[in-house]
Amino acid sequence: MIDKFLAIAQTGKNEWWRYLLGILLTFFSWQVVGVVPFILLAVFIQSDSSAESKFNPQTSKFEGVEPIFPYIGLNLAFVCFLIGLYIAVRFIHQRRFITLVTPSNKINWSRILQGIGVWWILATLISVIESIISPENYQLTFNLGSFLIFVPIALVLTSLQASTEELFFRGYLMQGIGLTTRKAIIPIVGTSILFMLPHLLNPEVKAGFYLLATYYLLLALFLAFITVKDNSLELALAAHIGNNLFAVLFVNYTDSALPSPSVFTIQKIDPVYNLVSSLVVFAGFYWFFFIRKTSERRSN
Repeated sequence: MIDKFLAIAQTGKNEWWRYLLGILLTFFSWQVVGVVPFILLAVFIQSDSSAESKFNPQTSKFEGVEPIFPYIGLNLAFVCFLIGLYIAVRFIHQRRFITLVTPSNKINWSRILQGIGVWWILATLISVIESIISPENYQLTFNLGSFLIFVPIALVLTSLQASTEELFFRGYLMQGIGLTTRKAIIPIVGTSILFMLPHLLNPEVKAGFYLLATYYLLLALFLAFITVKDNSLELALAAHIGNNLFAVLFVNYTDSALPSPSVFTIQKIDPVYNLVSSLVVFAGFYWFFFIRKTSERRSN
């Protein structure tokens, strides 16, 4: 195996039972311990008979509740997820946690911030184009008070949520599968399919199952590919954080899995435009970080 990012998993203890135990621990932390805050919030809302708000068990959504509260409840699951993953890496595999991100001794935070900025520029461009094509689909939902309260919460929790998914799928799992083969395509495709599956439960998938399933698969393939290409998880972290922050802060969906007081709300997802525009963003992001710099070096 010649890829440093995948090969770095060899620095820890990697018996098969350690990966089985690590996956079970992270899954338990995420899907069992992690749902406790959401359940407590639902119980609290339901117990307040004087309030108009309530939790609908059929849709698993809160009604008449400020979106900030279910947003926090849902994202706290990823705090538990991250804690479980940290325990697995540090104590079961006895590796440094930073090895999920980079073979280097430190993370390049400026590269992550640059990646988020590039993603936001591209996402803004395609959103502006969509608003021109379908202006009736965009509703201005900006509320200054709610937005100012929400921004610091989103910066912390959404960044943590996206980072945890990257650390687990493109870090822990991809490096683990990479131990079994010299071909990078196998961990890239394998983890991309695993990433797609839980996202198929998102409510927005109802707008077009096959097209949105394709979107999630292509997104995962893109993130995995640039991770191997860059020999680091930094750009995948930037893209994922940038994508999720842009959604919850600026342009969210009516039936989003993560409701938020965003500036604009799209009433209906156009799965075709979503897929095509996402490919444009992927291409633009890849050009900026890989092709542009190569061209500049050649010209010099």
